[in-house]
Amino acid sequence: MMAEMTPQEIAESVNKSVEQFQKDLGLAATKDEVKTIEDAFETFKTEQSTKLEGLVDTKTVKALEDALAKQGEVIQEMKSQGNTPSLSIAKELVEKREQIKEIAKGQAGEVEIKALTSRASVANNAQGFFLPDIGQLGVKERSLYNALPKITVSDSNTGGVVRYRDWDAATTVRSAAMVAEGAVFPESTAKWEWYSLPLRKVGDTLPVTEEFFEDEAQAAAELDMFLNVNVETIIDSQLINGDNTGQNLKGLTVSVPAYTAVASSIPAANLKDLAIKVKNDITRTRGSKYRPDVIVVSSSTMEDLVLAKDANNNYIFDENTGSVGGLLVLVDENMPDNGIVIGDRRYARIYEKAGVVISRGLVGTQFNEDELTIKARKRLLMLIRTVDQTGFRKVLDVDAALAILESDPV
Repeated sequence: MMAEMTPQEIAESVNKSVEQFQKDLGLAATKDEVKTIEDAFETFKTEQSTKLEGLVDTKTVKALEDALAKQGEVIQEMKSQGNTPSLSIAKELVEKREQIKEIAKGQAGEVEIKALTSRASVANNAQGFFLPDIGQLGVKERSLYNALPKITVSDSNTGGVVRYRDWDAATTVRSAAMVAEGAVFPESTAKWEWYSLPLRKVGDTLPVTEEFFEDEAQAAAELDMFLNVNVETIIDSQLINGDNTGQNLKGLTVSVPAYTAVASSIPAANLKDLAIKVKNDITRTRGSKYRPDVIVVSSSTMEDLVLAKDANNNYIFDENTGSVGGLLVLVDENMPDNGIVIGDRRYARIYEKAGVVISRGLVGTQFNEDELTIKARKRLLMLIRTVDQTGFRKVLDVDAALAILESDPV
């Protein structure tokens, strides 16, 4: 707790604060204004040194000192920023010096300074706490790419093509049968077919001035990542929707056969019912090879299942459902709404040149214009071998398939 002060100590303390404030304020005032302030403060100091009697509440003195010190700091800061502060505060202090003197002597009262100077009054203040990073843009989350096995294509003489040989399902015949004594054995047919699929290239460029790299090192470093993300975003879309025409990838929905729904008398059929039906359609005749493990679906289509409620408005399924019908839910926003693909992801592989290659070079007249172009490129393909396509099924109209599952067999 602060001890009481003698009149002499009060006078010295307040005088010191007033003198510093006078100095701070004078730095920003005109010559005439400084003279007016000096005269007023000199009178104030003289009077208080002779009229203060007895002990005075040091809390009042401390408040006055703090106020003077704070105003001095703000004025100094404004001056250092090249701003000229308003002297309305000084004028009010001069006009109300008698009230301030009475309070300094210990009498009750308060003085309102209307034009309070604060740090917010500093115009064009460049000071602040600068965050070290740059805010990032949002894109769709990578899903299918991260879930599929990937094989790196070497830089040797591949011709930029993946070639493979599969059984020719159309002409291959399994003819084994029970054979009677002395009867002719049946004859099967086994044929193979060669297939190929070329690597496709995804790329993007961005022209930038040389000065930008010299003067904005942090922002320039972000441009490489910006182009990298742009390329990855197109890849993710192509992996699902590429139609294998022109330079497009052969995507998931083009590579796999469609599921044909069958009337099954399932009441209030939902996505889980459909998933189980599709999975069984794959394994019913080829279960020795396939173990369907994923369902690729958009969040919009998934919501229809997650938000389903019973007659009492209770959710039927856990809102954090990570699996449906024993299948891992792979939410990919590139999957068309109201569509799904189910299959064994071991048989869908990405063949790629490692990484996204970032390079810089000159295009056209950029050398004379002090510019350059940043380029990002990636080569890859997604392959579901012809013989493995039966390990997948697609449903591009979930609502229609559910309606069929609900219907009764004819």
